[in-house]
Amino acid sequence: MTPLFENTVTLRGFLGSNAEVPPSEGIAEDAFAVLLLATMSGTWDVATNQWTPRIDWHRIICVGPWFCGFTRGMRRGEYLEIEGELRAFEEDRTVVVVGNRYPAKHASYAVHAIRIQRLARPLVVVDTGEDD
Repeated sequence: MTPLFENTVTLRGFLGSNAEVPPSEGIAEDAFAVLLLATMSGTWDVATNQWTPRIDWHRIICVGPWFCGFTRGMRRGEYLEIEGELRAFEEDRTVVVVGNRYPAKHASYAVHAIRIQRLARPLVVVDTGEDD
């Protein structure tokens, strides 16, 4: 039987920065770690016969002491697969228009991790044409 609702996201990509994990003495039941994961996709432009890459950045929230311990030491460039739930949240912001300030709400999204798996780096590297 198919479930009535499902909210599952699976991402596979590279860490864009080192894991943000609280210090060991600061890990409580409500502690969390944050990962920034980059995924790549793109489109093929038939007119120019070129691949146009697109990199998306995903904020991964890893809740609880177990995830804080597991993600400690994860470094930029690690290849991961993450399964989680997509969550939306709103932030209050101020928008300035012609010198006047107006309150506004800004929606953001994050993936709350359920499963994280370290993967072996792929042998094939995608050349985006950008030099770092």
